[in-house]
Amino acid sequence: MKRIISIILALMMSVMIFSACGESGSESTQESVTETAAVDTDVKAKATEIFEESFQSYGFKGAGYLVSNGEELYAGGTGKADKDKDIDNSADVVYHVASVTKQFTAVAILKLCEENKLSLDDTLSKYFAGYKEGADITIHNLLSMQSGIPDFTRFYDEDGNETDGQTLIMIDGVEADNSAQENRDAIRTWIFSQKLLFEQGDRYSYSNANYFLLGEIIEKVSNKTYFDYLKTNFFEPLEMTTAGFDENYDNSSASVAQGYRDSVTGSVGKLYGYPGVSFGSGDLMASPKDLYKWTVALHGGKVISGEMVQKMTEKYVECGDGTSYGYGLMIMDTPVGTVYMHSGATPRFFCHVIYLPQKELFLSVMSNYASETTSAVTKDISSKVMDII
Repeated sequence: MKRIISIILALMMSVMIFSACGESGSESTQESVTETAAVDTDVKAKATEIFEESFQSYGFKGAGYLVSNGEELYAGGTGKADKDKDIDNSADVVYHVASVTKQFTAVAILKLCEENKLSLDDTLSKYFAGYKEGADITIHNLLSMQSGIPDFTRFYDEDGNETDGQTLIMIDGVEADNSAQENRDAIRTWIFSQKLLFEQGDRYSYSNANYFLLGEIIEKVSNKTYFDYLKTNFFEPLEMTTAGFDENYDNSSASVAQGYRDSVTGSVGKLYGYPGVSFGSGDLMASPKDLYKWTVALHGGKVISGEMVQKMTEKYVECGDGTSYGYGLMIMDTPVGTVYMHSGATPRFFCHVIYLPQKELFLSVMSNYASETTSAVTKDISSKVMDII
């Protein structure tokens, strides 16, 4: 959790700067079509300069994508997405988005709720009869990170507070050579054997286990695999042609970024991870451009109803860092509007997505070089772009 808090703190600083200078850029709305076109060209040039200078300053390798009010201001990258195939990083390349997956899982649950196939007040006993803690924990508790279920990638002290270190805890039955289903069975068994960190609804504690279980509920209710449900209900209708999952990514026409270790070490390796471990919580792959399609459609009420979007974007619990958690989203109010954001990290991929609906401002920064500078680059870029739009 401390890694996520540090990332969110960096993004919060960006949002505060948004607030300070967010009034600028609105005075040119009465310009002629010719003048506006000239300004747009100038804005794009300035945006490109901001991205390129930030990438160079931080030694960043990855991709960036910026859109404001439907206008693509920057779409590019630096470094190689695939060294063997000589593919450059760009906004069209597919990256592992890690925990940004959670909002897709949350929306799937809300869609099923909208169709009266489940209730957010359903307890886990309805779906996992053998879970001794399941009588009190609700789907809402899972979505809002208030279940008290410990995460299988974190360590805790005796009071249930997260301690330093973030690694995959050795769970009996979880193996690199297992099938995804074998590892999922082992993780589920581990989750159901754990003591709760706190009474459900008591407080916030980020846990991938929550969204792992939500993924399984989606399968039980829809009678489809989690992957198929998202494809047929989200990816295909929205023409998200690059979207898929790391377990079975099958779009051979897409350019897929390979995960490389920090370039300082010179070591190179592909990231696949243990099969099934990131199920429901971090296994999505997509290009920055497809994440933009998703974000605009979601907040525009084109994926689920406005009522369900409102449920998703409600601030249910304080995260302890100035932000709140909704359903799969971090949320922060600012003088220029509410910002929705989330970050994701795997051993070799980092992903940040920020959205300010009032300006339809979408920013995504992704790295396939395990670079901790991704959060610094995101902060740097987001602190400057509001000066030019």
